[in-house]
Amino acid sequence: MNSKRTPWRRCRVRLPFILSLIAVFTVLGVLMVDLRSIDPSSELPINSTTQQILKNDDILANTTVDKLEEADAGKKCATVEEMERSFAEVIWRKALELEELFIITSLLTVRCFYCFTCFFGFSSCYELLVAYLMLSRYDTHWTKDGNKEWRNLSYICTCASRVRELHPEEFCNHGFVIAKASEAGLGNELYKILTAAALSVMLNRSLIIAQTRGRYPFDEFISYSDITFTMKEVKHLWRHNHCLTKYGRHLVMRIDDFQRPTRTDVLCSNWREWEQPIIWFQNTTDAVAAQFFLKNIHPEMREAAFDLFGRPENLQYRANVFGELMRILISPSRNVEWAVNWALSDGQDPDIALHMRMMMNRSVRAKQAALDCVRRAVNNLPVISKPKVVLVSDTPSMVKDVTPSLEEFAEVVHFDYNHFEGNISSSRTKSNSLNFRVQDWGPAPRWVAFVDFFLASRAKHAVISGAHRRVGTTYAQLIAALAAAYRLEENASSNSSITFLSSFQSNLLSEGLKDQGGWGHLWNRFAGPLSCHSQPTQCALAPILPPAWWDGLWQSPISRDIEKMEAYGIKLSGFGTFDESQLNHFCRSRKKPVVTVQLI
Repeated sequence: MNSKRTPWRRCRVRLPFILSLIAVFTVLGVLMVDLRSIDPSSELPINSTTQQILKNDDILANTTVDKLEEADAGKKCATVEEMERSFAEVIWRKALELEELFIITSLLTVRCFYCFTCFFGFSSCYELLVAYLMLSRYDTHWTKDGNKEWRNLSYICTCASRVRELHPEEFCNHGFVIAKASEAGLGNELYKILTAAALSVMLNRSLIIAQTRGRYPFDEFISYSDITFTMKEVKHLWRHNHCLTKYGRHLVMRIDDFQRPTRTDVLCSNWREWEQPIIWFQNTTDAVAAQFFLKNIHPEMREAAFDLFGRPENLQYRANVFGELMRILISPSRNVEWAVNWALSDGQDPDIALHMRMMMNRSVRAKQAALDCVRRAVNNLPVISKPKVVLVSDTPSMVKDVTPSLEEFAEVVHFDYNHFEGNISSSRTKSNSLNFRVQDWGPAPRWVAFVDFFLASRAKHAVISGAHRRVGTTYAQLIAALAAAYRLEENASSNSSITFLSSFQSNLLSEGLKDQGGWGHLWNRFAGPLSCHSQPTQCALAPILPPAWWDGLWQSPISRDIEKMEAYGIKLSGFGTFDESQLNHFCRSRKKPVVTVQLI
């Protein structure tokens, strides 16, 4: 016990020195910004029409939305490629030139803040993750020797282990957020876990991942980090610390159902003031739910969301929140990792991942559009004799159709489970056949989706999403997010970063992006009247963190979403704006929904 407390005492001794260092490096960073000239930024990896416009107009990093609108004066709608300028990497690169000067100072601040946290005995170190995730939005080349301690969560934060050692009274006043996932669609269920993790950061609470009969969701295929709790452990610690008998604290869980507007307080309540020990934010199946806090009526909640996600109108300055949380929380199981390495027979990671969501359809246009997108991505790669492309699809016939054309200019990698001799799926999973989902998920065994997911996330340069109907499903979004997180970890000493691309065939754009209207799909927030009809086939840069609001340039809602948002108290205009005072009035007048369950 004493040996574990020794580091905290050391922190107290060094605190004045550490705070002095922070001040010194902050001043030096400001001086460097004042004295350093700005060099020309690097070019975008994809040579699209939008990027040419950006180059010609010499739009600077601090260009406002108003100036961008002025540049497009007279235009009433935009193509998908023109919409790129809402989050184009060229702007991000220019911002990097300013922000990278603060990286070393920020890293020292994070490291020193760890001791600062220890000194004051904070009950949770999740607030450190905010600074950590803020750093993740920059492709910094701070370390050249592969020493990336600053991105190692165990270095900056001991989370669960720290909370377990709290004094009983402190523990009994500590808060948790619980993630509950079933074993339905992988993308949707992962978002339930990741949303709970993001909420735990915003609320400075610890994360619980719920188990069913002692098993984590998908635990045959996914390994979970030990920085989280289980409900069984929390109940044990609650009793062990006499939270009820000595401190009068019941273990109560408050439930907020995001998909039922009358049962959610996502916009109207200050969640940081909730006193219930456990919060369950229910039915959060995409990237949208956690970002609703960006419009919460309480400034404290909005600021917590801004710190994590960035401001919704600035799509080009947003951290890869879900990718970084995934990298921290999950990894492939040993058997899935084995299958991934089997597919990558030479041990070399692929350069590009192509995900085709075809739903058993053999669309020739979708195939050709995807091939064109892959070629454009290949043309922007570093000099490679024959790039490696990993191909993932729910439809076996599409794999057979695309592979010969890809092999003309690339090495194709595809996980063929029929030739894999390993045994990943247990008898428990095999007996739980979901034949009724074949049209949706494809005919392959369920476990193949996990191998494909972690295989595609090994891409080094680009992830491309193509589809029969909707481009950028939750599954594809999370592949790109995890790939980007892996690249930032492994290539901190280089300029390598992931480009996320969307492949659209012309028939998908006959009415603009209207058909991309699925609530959690990547292009939903661009699907309204500002999206031009009768667009040609395109290969467009896509945001790795899907937007949840309509504040950016060329974003506009579809009529169905306008109706849906009204139930949450927001009356959207055709351009996605709304009256904040009206939302305040709605929140004041509505009945306050509080649903709780007493566990102990």
